[in-house]
Amino acid sequence: MKFTIFLLAFLAISYSALSQNKSFSYAVVHKGDKIGKLEAIKKVNGGITEYQTETNIQTRILAKIEVNYNFRVVFNGHELKNTEAQIFLNRKNRTSTKTIKTNEHNYKFYDSGKLEKTINSPISYTCIQLMFEEPTNVKKAYSEETGEFQSLRKIGMHSYAKENEKGRESFYHYKNGILQTAKIDAGIIEFELQLQPL
Repeated sequence: MKFTIFLLAFLAISYSALSQNKSFSYAVVHKGDKIGKLEAIKKVNGGITEYQTETNIQTRILAKIEVNYNFRVVFNGHELKNTEAQIFLNRKNRTSTKTIKTNEHNYKFYDSGKLEKTINSPISYTCIQLMFEEPTNVKKAYSEETGEFQSLRKIGMHSYAKENEKGRESFYHYKNGILQTAKIDAGIIEFELQLQPL
């Protein structure tokens, strides 16, 4: 009897942990053509949540363009622990940034290994989470790439606009809390994301 109760409790805990893990795949579309894909993975282990996205794009705009985005973000509970962002353009490193929590509500932002600034405010939502969680009642998202807070506003039922520090806007549309489509102004290139069936 005790073993049965233990087994059921173990299975319930295991299922709960597994049910929090998520993975999504998106087609990257530019002017109606599929030019790449984005893979998004969320892993939960106890109080630690890790988000990862990898985007690979190949297209031709006057010349051949190959862009690779790699983001990794770790939360401890509801507080950001650290981030890493790597962006390659035509296989050359264009962006290499990190954010590291040093103490309560204090972060260091590094660009290419050099300390750029200290952030003295809590970070509870970052841009990568837009791939996994509808930003209900969220007004700003921390950019893993630039170390800046970007504004979020609701523009319709389950639709949101994000404006970065340069005034570029991206748009996100959700259904049942899951991102369905997005229009992204990434600076290097503008593209759409379309959720793919598993």
